[in-house]
Amino acid sequence: MARTLSFSLNGEQFDASIIKVDRTHLYGTVSIQTDDMDGKRCTVATLAVDGKTLIPKGGTALGYINPEGEWVSRDQLKPVDLNGEPVAEVESSFDEPIVLDTECDVDEYLNHSVRLVYRLKPDSAFPASLMSTLKSGTLYKFGFSYRGGVGYDPAFVLSDEDNDVWMMITRENAVETVGLEQAAVCYGENLDKDTEDENSDDSIDFSML
Repeated sequence: MARTLSFSLNGEQFDASIIKVDRTHLYGTVSIQTDDMDGKRCTVATLAVDGKTLIPKGGTALGYINPEGEWVSRDQLKPVDLNGEPVAEVESSFDEPIVLDTECDVDEYLNHSVRLVYRLKPDSAFPASLMSTLKSGTLYKFGFSYRGGVGYDPAFVLSDEDNDVWMMITRENAVETVGLEQAAVCYGENLDKDTEDENSDDSIDFSML
């Protein structure tokens, strides 16, 4: 079941379900079934480090331990920075309405790489002011976090030619431009003269061939 986000635009609040769109929706999927010699379906198993024990699917899990080797539950974990200082956590975007108060153009959007795509389906209809702004080519930018955590991902709301509204979860591109601090200076004969030396003879001596 699709989850619902609440948005606020110029004091007007509206809700929309998010429908994830991935490659399987665009290109379909292909699955390969492996059978044994008796025609029974094979299942995936993990070979233990002893090289003998087979662990069936679902028989392994990830866990957390502290420096003393004691088991730690997930709710006991606290994020810290490289200096060991606590990092402020953010709430899930589903907990409070998302305020659409930052407009941007497509150039700002193209400075990001899209990693998740969601189509927004309103409960009734999108506000007319939202659709008018999106049709003009303006996008809305905001921070999005699905479950909460240590930070928000840059997200954009935009529309297409069919008036469908999309939410793009992105990651800002870290592009560095490399170039020379100053133009290179070439040194050589006659480069600082306007005319060539009259005594120089650049003709070819065919007797040398």
